[in-house]
Amino acid sequence: MNSPDASHAIRNARRWAPGGWRPWAGAGGAVALAFLARYQLHPLLGSQYPYLLFIIAALLVEFFFGLGPAIFAVIAGLLLATYFFVPPYNVFFPPEPLDLFFAAGYLIINGVAITLIEALQRSKYALSLMKDVLQSRLEMLERSNMEREYAERLAQESSERFRSLAASFPQILYMRRVGGEFEYLNEAFYRYTGLDAGLLGDIGWLEAVHPEDTERAGRACERVGESGEGETMQLRLRMADGRYEQFAGPLSRVEGTHGKDIKWVGSLARSLTAQA
Repeated sequence: MNSPDASHAIRNARRWAPGGWRPWAGAGGAVALAFLARYQLHPLLGSQYPYLLFIIAALLVEFFFGLGPAIFAVIAGLLLATYFFVPPYNVFFPPEPLDLFFAAGYLIINGVAITLIEALQRSKYALSLMKDVLQSRLEMLERSNMEREYAERLAQESSERFRSLAASFPQILYMRRVGGEFEYLNEAFYRYTGLDAGLLGDIGWLEAVHPEDTERAGRACERVGESGEGETMQLRLRMADGRYEQFAGPLSRVEGTHGKDIKWVGSLARSLTAQA
């Protein structure tokens, strides 16, 4: 199946010839030159080869100026050659059977050759159009790739700046997927709890949550997920020395463009009162 661009190029291929009055003037000039050359050779050739130079002129017109001017050159050449160089001279009628045969041959030769040249020129022009289309598509693809690479670089730099900034925060910052796994925990969580880094996306973080607060934290996430309204999350975390301390902070939900939940985000700040 042809692509829309290929079909468009094929339709426009018929426009390969130049427009305006110049092609028609060129066709008239080619016929005139053929007539003058044949007229000068008439004493030598007589009635032989009356159409030869006009065939050459018509084919050159087709090659350079297109189908319309070429048809004009064929008709003009037929009339001029028949009137001036086919005996009886300077008359059109009555034609001899042999004259009709040569005239038919002239038309057939021109018709076949012009058809082939026209097909060749259209194919050449269609290939040129397709080349331009492909070049344009390639440039668009290159620009798209450059823009994508630039956007990825900006996103990476932004992510690195965020992580660098978040790492220095005394509060715990986190992003949690709807499925329950953490997408991000900053360094404060590991500093407080003493747990090894690398628990991201696993359930090992639950080791730092007080057993009585695990279910309550889960219910808070469910409420935020269902209502879409943020609330304050409170839970106790086990510190690196084994003590539990109270943490609290806002919990909210991030939605996708179509309203689908993407993740929960929040922060936890250390309370002043430690919990045993």
